[in-house]
Amino acid sequence: MADEAVRAVQKWLNKTYGSVPGFVAAPENGQTGWSTIYSLRMGLQHEIGISAIGEGFGDTTKNALAPVVGSLKPGYKGNIAQLIQGAFWCKGISPVDFNNEFTNNTLNAVKELQQDAGIAADGSVTVAFMAALFDMAAFVLVSSGDAKVRTMQQALNRKFSGELQELMPCDGIYQRATNTALIYALQRAIGMSSAQANGNYGPGTIAATPTVNQGANSDVVQVIQYGLYVNGFYTGAFDGYFSSDVATAVVAFRKFMNLPPFNSTADLTVIKGLLTSNGNTNRDSNTFDTATQLSAAQAKQLKQFDFSIVARYLTGSVGAGAAERDKYLTSTELANLTEAGLKVVPIYEDGGYELDYFSLQQGIHDGFVASSTAAKLGFPAATTIYFAVDVDVQSGDIDGTIIPYFRGISQAMNNSIFKIGIYGTRNVCNRVTAASGTNILYSYVADMSYGWSGNLGFKMPKNWAFDQFVEYSAAGVDIDQVASSEKDQGSGTFKVDPNAVRLEFARTLINNAYQLKPLQPDIPTLEVDGPEIHVSTILAEFYIKLSSTFASNDSGAPLGFTISNGKLGTQVQSEIDKFKEAHEAARNFDFTALLGTLGPMIGNGNLKVGMSTKNGMLGFKVVCESTTTVVTNGQQENVTTSLSIEIYTKPNGLGIPAEDYKPIYVPVSEHEPNLEWIPWAAGAVVLIATIIMAPEVAATLVGTAAKLLPATFIAA
Repeated sequence: MADEAVRAVQKWLNKTYGSVPGFVAAPENGQTGWSTIYSLRMGLQHEIGISAIGEGFGDTTKNALAPVVGSLKPGYKGNIAQLIQGAFWCKGISPVDFNNEFTNNTLNAVKELQQDAGIAADGSVTVAFMAALFDMAAFVLVSSGDAKVRTMQQALNRKFSGELQELMPCDGIYQRATNTALIYALQRAIGMSSAQANGNYGPGTIAATPTVNQGANSDVVQVIQYGLYVNGFYTGAFDGYFSSDVATAVVAFRKFMNLPPFNSTADLTVIKGLLTSNGNTNRDSNTFDTATQLSAAQAKQLKQFDFSIVARYLTGSVGAGAAERDKYLTSTELANLTEAGLKVVPIYEDGGYELDYFSLQQGIHDGFVASSTAAKLGFPAATTIYFAVDVDVQSGDIDGTIIPYFRGISQAMNNSIFKIGIYGTRNVCNRVTAASGTNILYSYVADMSYGWSGNLGFKMPKNWAFDQFVEYSAAGVDIDQVASSEKDQGSGTFKVDPNAVRLEFARTLINNAYQLKPLQPDIPTLEVDGPEIHVSTILAEFYIKLSSTFASNDSGAPLGFTISNGKLGTQVQSEIDKFKEAHEAARNFDFTALLGTLGPMIGNGNLKVGMSTKNGMLGFKVVCESTTTVVTNGQQENVTTSLSIEIYTKPNGLGIPAEDYKPIYVPVSEHEPNLEWIPWAAGAVVLIATIIMAPEVAATLVGTAAKLLPATFIAA
């Protein structure tokens, strides 16, 4: 809803400063927002003599404003007074007036904002006050804020805003500014001067951090109380007294973060752990991750450093150009790791360094690739695969990118033997875990990136399994040291289950080659060499069969494509082109895309596609045959898999009139009643249609096939 007072401000800004070089007009919509704030800032900069005006409120603006603020009091007349009043209207505080006089009403508005910020309400306008006023920062409790956090913010402003020359928001949300102020408060409490203290927990602060026990009473204890509260472990007073309640909270924090010994002493490990995401980077832990393919010697050396778990990547490479190297886990490396006594945790990261990577479809793809790869390596059932979000995603971007991505992973891993985990910042892990349809079991938290916005002011996820906190080189290997909550112990035994490989293969193909719109059924629970699965929808019937062997012979002409290393033979495109030349109706269907989607998933094997009839319905049958080589304990084994999918459309189901459907179906079924399906491969359809069927039937059938195929087989 538009605010007419704000609209009046916007119109005045545009009228007054519209001809000033560099000024950007405010939207005259009666709604406050950054665009209007930027216009207010530009107007202020112009009034204080800055020629190169802009959106910011940096040192240039502050330095030019410093000689002016002392005159901003009742009796002052000028456009700056009207700019101040305009900023108040946009802040939600009524200055009553909107003119070029600094009135008593304007003074009262100043005092109201000062009171909201927790500082003395004396009406004095300072540079820090002006920076807070000409900003979107809130100084009242917002709907998602916490009243006790706001009390803390006001107390920190009251104590340190003069030194910091800054007013932090007092909205009840624990954020970057609040976190920085807490570290600043600790630095001042341990004896640093205002010139030394900077809000960064660096080497000097680490060296000076004290050890505090129950009974102490100091400003350091108050900072500990603040830290315990924002992390969710303390609800008592912020009085600086180390009470039994504070002691109990410290023990609870130690246990949650797995920071032995589990006593009530607040030392560097506790205090830095409360105020930064990476905590004490010199603490011990039993886990590390690396992008290096580890040799037997390296694995043994790292085990000697008391590591017991290693997180490794399922796929991909690192580096670029001449520096590029493989990072993916191999069966040989698994043997090296298990022989050294290291358990293994799988990470999937074949992208995910930029926000644009994340989408529902990318999640579906990654879920299948990860689960299939884990099965081929022999990871046991119930292993958690951690999918990486290796970018500092802003809060406002999570819902539209990361959550759909993980919903795609969840869709892909429905009925998988593996579980879903997430790697990312605290904020990303918390938000995605809480979202519906993601099915996150554990979080692998990227706490090492302590400066990322997603780690500043956010609680540690309750489902954290791993906590990455520092990087260095050990045994000649670049590693990230990681804490473990012991929720996920990793895998120490690897044995490839051929049926698990077959099931992951089947799930991948079904979801990628058989994503039917609007026919998509739920993916059935398959059994290797089990009964044929029948899935019925309003528009079509589906029959699915998963076998451990190839069929020795298919009904009809055994025509199909051979696939080697995921690539189709060179004859494929020429056959497709011939077919399209012969049949006008098929020219717009992308056969190459369909076959190109299936080929890499099959790897080595055969792909057969044909027309089929069953129970009065006309449809298609796809047979995918694959041979996968797996290694267990140094022994190679070939796993053969055959997946058959039959899709039968019902009359009128895809817009084909029943009167056209019946003449097509009847001649086909009556001409060769024992022929259940006719295998074909692109151009081979021409041969089948002319040799097996009467010419007039073939002509009709091919036209109908062109109608059915694009609507039925839509590659993901």
